[in-house]
Order: sequence, then C-alpha cells, then structure tokens
Amino acid sequence: MNSQASTIIANGYLKGVFDVFDAMMELSFKHEIEDLTEADPDAVQRLLGRHPFVMRAKIPSGGAVALLFSVADVSALAALVMGEGALSKEELDDRDLATLGQMAEPCLGAGLTALMEQFQRDVEQPQEVAVETAGPAAADDLVAFLPPPLVSANFSFSAPPDVNGSGVLLFSQTLEDLVPTGALEAAPVEDLAAQAQLSEAEMSDILSGFSPDETGGAQDMPAEEASSPPAENIDRVLDIRLVATARLGRVQMPLGEILDLGPGSIVDVGRLVDEPVELLVNEKLIARGDVVVVDERFGLRITEIVSPEQRIESMH
Repeated sequence: MNSQASTIIANGYLKGVFDVFDAMMELSFKHEIEDLTEADPDAVQRLLGRHPFVMRAKIPSGGAVALLFSVADVSALAALVMGEGALSKEELDDRDLATLGQMAEPCLGAGLTALMEQFQRDVEQPQEVAVETAGPAAADDLVAFLPPPLVSANFSFSAPPDVNGSGVLLFSQTLEDLVPTGALEAAPVEDLAAQAQLSEAEMSDILSGFSPDETGGAQDMPAEEASSPPAENIDRVLDIRLVATARLGRVQMPLGEILDLGPGSIVDVGRLVDEPVELLVNEKLIARGDVVVVDERFGLRITEIVSPEQRIESMH
C-alpha cells in the first residue's frame, strides 16, 4: 500500500461524498481521516461489527468502493434527508432503506467523479450500486465484491448543530494507480485532495440554479467572461444528475375531493388540448413542447426555451 496515494484517494473521494451530503441536507459537513491501513478479511469482519450498514459500487475501470456506517449514524442521515432532524434509531425500517438507496448512487458517484476530475481522467459512473445492512457474517461477500488487496480509511464527520458520526471507506488498492507519480512528488496530500472539492461559491451556484452575483467580481470583467462561467467550472458539473419532469398540467383540489378519487375518476388539469406541455428540471420551468411518440413511448419535442424572467416567475 502506498500510504500517500491512498490518503489522497480517501480524502478526494470523501470530499465528493460530503459535497452531496451538504446539498441533500443543507448542512456544512466536515470530515477527518483518523487512520488508514490495509484491510484483510478478518479486519473487514471487525469493521462490519461496528459499521454494519454498507453502500457499495463497482468502478468501471477497475476496483470498487464501499462506505460503512453504524445504524445510528446512517439512520440520522436518512432522517435529515427526509426533513425530520438528526433522529438516530437502533434499526432501519423500509422507509429508511428506501431513502438510503436513493442517496447511494449520487454519493458514490460524486466521490468517483471528484477523483476522475482531480486527475483529469474521463468521468465514470459507478456500477452495481447497492445498499445493505450486512454485519460481520457478510464480510466474505464484501471482500469478494471489492476485491483485495484493500485499503481501510476510518473517518469521523460532523455538521453543526446535531450531527457527529464516524464511518469507514473501503476501496481497492488499484485506485492508487489513479494518482500520477508526479503529483505525489510535487504537491502535499492536503493540496491534492482539496482539488476534488468544488468551492463554496460554485456549490452555491449549482444548488441555487442562478448565475454568480453580477455585483461581485464579475462587474470588472469583460462582457463575454462575465456572462458565462469558465469552461473548466462547467465541466465539473456536467455529470451531475438532475430530475427532468414533463408536466401536462396542475390543479389544486380540496382534501375531501382527493379522498373521493377512485378508478374511473377524471381530474381536469386545467390545460387545453393544443397547449404545450411544460418541461421542468429540478422543479424549475425551463422549456415547453409538444407530446410525441418515439418507439411506442411518449416523448417531448421542445418548441420553446423559456426566458430567465419566466424561469424566475415559475418558482413563486
């Protein structure tokens, strides 16, 4: 094991993961790697005894990663995502598992994207993403999935005011090959790991959906530069997944009418037959279009991109 390379991998990957936690929970997470060692099957079994909940994924170019958490810590994270506060539990219910399942791909994917961007490699999407409450008995299966030789990075994390926890990042030693030899010789571990994290301003722009404040540093820039972010910053976010929704219409109904709905009920969505369908991205209106059929599936042909003013109005 190359300790310096593995530390860079662990820091870079975890920064990507906690960037997503920041966005999902609207908190500011900090993490710190407490120790980093090689992990054999017996060590993995001991780790699963303390951190039985596992998020895991394969990396297309080789190797795999797994995040291990205690049930108490991961149930608190799930509760935060659901807007219920940092509520810890002794057991995970179906709702918790469903929420954690939805968190797994963006978290594991963000960590992988951070590493690939850090070392200027083609971005890859994680494969065979899975979550499970494993426990020591599943150590052999997890070791086979990763596979050996493995590196174990124990870390702590916190987010004011109520979140304090710990976890383990397990990854294949083959990931050390991502770190260029020149990078190991040229820069401290902390500097290289920090490159994997978007700045606070960039993350704020992504989450808000708005361009940087025109009254800030952009006011002294030429018009072309002030109107669009640098290409390198755009490249960092091109692989972020967003939810696109085609909205036929919408209507407000009293609760009593909703409870009376049943098979055969008709709901008037307040839109004429020839009116265009709206396309929303992360619940923000960006375009309108006509419904079409493509290979026996519904599709949307874009006919209009809405103006920035209309986009802002649609959020009210």
